[in-house]
Amino acid sequence: MAATACPAASFAAVGTRGDTAEAPPPSTDPYVASLRYAECMRRHGVPHPDPDKHGDFNLTPADEKRLSAVDPARRKAADKACFHHLQGLNLAPLSPHAIALATRVVADLGACLRAHGHEVGAPQVRNLGRGRASFGFAQLPTQDRDYWQSRAGRAEARRLQRDQPVCEKRVKMAARLNKIIADDRKVTDPR
Repeated sequence: MAATACPAASFAAVGTRGDTAEAPPPSTDPYVASLRYAECMRRHGVPHPDPDKHGDFNLTPADEKRLSAVDPARRKAADKACFHHLQGLNLAPLSPHAIALATRVVADLGACLRAHGHEVGAPQVRNLGRGRASFGFAQLPTQDRDYWQSRAGRAEARRLQRDQPVCEKRVKMAARLNKIIADDRKVTDPR
């Protein structure tokens, strides 16, 4: 279980990497760049959600499920074709300080989920490369692939899908992570 934040944004529908002669240069506006990226991903068969007004992608469990249903090779090819839309943004990895702050936010989410009867591992925040980060929990040894495919695991997944958005709102996860990322990007912006 992980929520992924990614700077991105854009508006106008533009072509793929192959027709960049017609495409505008990458936008430095996070919303515009991210929207262009999301639209491009959808044109390539990946049901990518639009960004929020700040250009961030805050993936819900339902978004993650839709994205993971797409063949990994197709997702990778779409990302390769569309990533150029994000190249006008600060794509620096999160600093160790930002990772520490974000880990506290994920820990708060974990406490809420445990209060709802869920078992979660230690909070994990990691840079994924190309300006992306993952926010989630370490896998518990008792919750491997076989567990999640079992009847008990599927029931837990349904409960988690119900409770996670409630807890994310309760701990103000998106707002807190967005602020941490924005503050960190201000410090690390090479422009």
